[in-house]
Amino acid sequence: MMERLEELNKLQIVNCDSLGEIFEPQALIANRSHATTTTQSIVVETEAKFVFPQVTDLRLEKLPKLKSFYPKTLATEWPSLKKMEVIECHEVEIFAAECPCFGETHTESQVKISNQQPLFWVDEITFPILEELRLKQNDTVKGTWHSQVLSTKCFKKLKVLELMCIPEKSTVLSYCFIQSLPNLEKLVLSDASFCQIFQSEELRDEERHALRLTRLSELRLSKLPELTRLWEKECQPIPIFCNLRILEVLECGKLKTLVPSLVSLENLTNLEVSRCHGFINLIACSTAKSLMLLERMSITDCEIIEEIVACGGDEMEGDIVFARLKYLQLSCLPSLASFCLGDHNFEFPVLRKVIVRECPKMKIFCQGDLSTPELKQVQLTEEEEKGRWEGDLKTTIKQLFEEMNAGNSEVTEVTN
Repeated sequence: MMERLEELNKLQIVNCDSLGEIFEPQALIANRSHATTTTQSIVVETEAKFVFPQVTDLRLEKLPKLKSFYPKTLATEWPSLKKMEVIECHEVEIFAAECPCFGETHTESQVKISNQQPLFWVDEITFPILEELRLKQNDTVKGTWHSQVLSTKCFKKLKVLELMCIPEKSTVLSYCFIQSLPNLEKLVLSDASFCQIFQSEELRDEERHALRLTRLSELRLSKLPELTRLWEKECQPIPIFCNLRILEVLECGKLKTLVPSLVSLENLTNLEVSRCHGFINLIACSTAKSLMLLERMSITDCEIIEEIVACGGDEMEGDIVFARLKYLQLSCLPSLASFCLGDHNFEFPVLRKVIVRECPKMKIFCQGDLSTPELKQVQLTEEEEKGRWEGDLKTTIKQLFEEMNAGNSEVTEVTN
């Protein structure tokens, strides 16, 4: 059997309603494992491994009866695998569990865990170069992030992690798990019940400062209705965002703070926030000052947000310069009063496109001085070619506010 699979480079199994496991034991007679069981321990002796030497892409999708790749305690080996997707495989209870090594004795608690058949039994060379892992609508995720040892050994080359449609209610995603992925560049979390993303309370203060995800450049969060914060409120922030370029937060209705005020986003280029109804303001003044590389900002459909940049009493010194911002969209923000209600001066030296739509309470762009030398119009829609312009951005916003309120007054009079 294995000889015929040695040249296989892509494995996709989709829409097989009755498939319980990918390979049956009799298919791998040459690669059998022998296990001796007692009441106190399990001793496993592995003669050989189940190896797919050429497979680079593995996809398991819509397999409602699937529980395991192979129903015995045998670690598979995928020396060339770079991308894996496990989608809508509802019977899988654990995505991966560490395979008992040759002659290794396990305690009763480990026996209980071992009795839960994972999709994959793994060791440190099971997925040596896996770069992309996507899990969607599986209970499997609960067996993935709670083991730092497992992720360190098995996912050390992982660059992209996507966890979507997670039915199991999970409160936090342990920072230890994320930190154990030193090459992680992209993290996507969607349609889950997280109330917090990163937890570092188990770390000492000096460890928090030492740890950082230096390669994380893209964070996308969507449809997380229970999310209230990214990490514990009183914790000194870990520099997890030091190289973040893209931050997208969509449909996180309970999230009240985007990032703590001490967080710097000096490498961020794209910021998008939409349908998040817990924000009163978006970022602190200190964070805004770090956005020197930001090129695109889009804030839409947030019901109670009153200002984008919030400045406290001790943050009033110095201008705020968005040196590279070219695109700014503020749309469907019924409570927005101003970009910033403080007295800060703002500079947008290369801003060329501004969209302001359905912001009925926005009387003025900002209280302080405003410089936008490249801006020639304010658009009411993305598609509009010729927008409005009254000489400068502050005057244009004021005029739009007066026209909108005049229109509302006329409607009120007609109704009366």
